[in-house]
Amino acid sequence: MRKQKKRGFTLIELIVVVAILVALLLILVPRLTGFTSTAAEVQCQQTRQKVMEMYNAYQIKGEPVSIEDLLKNKDDEYFISTPKCASGGKLTAIEIKGVVTLIRCSKHGSISSGNLDYTPKGIQSAMLEFMKFLTEQKKTNRDIIRELTGNSVLNNDAIRNFMKNEIYGGSWPTLDNGIVNAANLPKGDYKIQICYRHVTDPNVENPYNNPVPENTIIYASTIQGGNWNTSLIYNQDDNKWYSGKSLVINGKTWTEVKTLMEEKGWKPVEYSE
Repeated sequence: MRKQKKRGFTLIELIVVVAILVALLLILVPRLTGFTSTAAEVQCQQTRQKVMEMYNAYQIKGEPVSIEDLLKNKDDEYFISTPKCASGGKLTAIEIKGVVTLIRCSKHGSISSGNLDYTPKGIQSAMLEFMKFLTEQKKTNRDIIRELTGNSVLNNDAIRNFMKNEIYGGSWPTLDNGIVNAANLPKGDYKIQICYRHVTDPNVENPYNNPVPENTIIYASTIQGGNWNTSLIYNQDDNKWYSGKSLVINGKTWTEVKTLMEEKGWKPVEYSE
């Protein structure tokens, strides 16, 4: 009996097989890369969370420890190895006294100690203390402002963006809908925000050099950036919300805004929980 010769692949068949393999790679490689990136982000999140848990544990024990020492694993005292981001992101400890403690990764954002005050005065305090923190840190780290805000110098937008994204997790705190309804304003998701006085006149003292409540305006709006018109402002003197005809608040002191509110007949919002 004559043996049958084994038939090999034709050129066309090889081309088809190669084309199929290439197509599969094009589909799988991005997904695998995405899985790797997600895994690294999760690992970074867990690392920062462990450091924060250790920090909180020492606070509860009444043995406060510096968050910077924990992050650097000073004298190899706290962890087997120094905490690091798997993606190579830079981890930075930010301890804003009396407000919040953050551990920030340059690639994956921040996690906080979770003890935030979401009241209007709490948000104001967070901004002022953050500005003081930057001013103090700048004495030993000239690049701290750029590292945290992306700007070489302080300005209202840079501070607001850091607060919204890093301290409050991507969105300003939400205002009670009851206040919006009592003010007879259009329905919407109003956010409690803060605007810091920004001036460009070289003859006027730079307000960023002396962070004080007088240079802050606490207000609420459905727009979280780029719009300084508002019909809802928090009165820092009597701790009440006021509403009235829309005002432009940027570049003004609290005294100037309060005067405009009085001139335009703004009224306190009558609301109780």
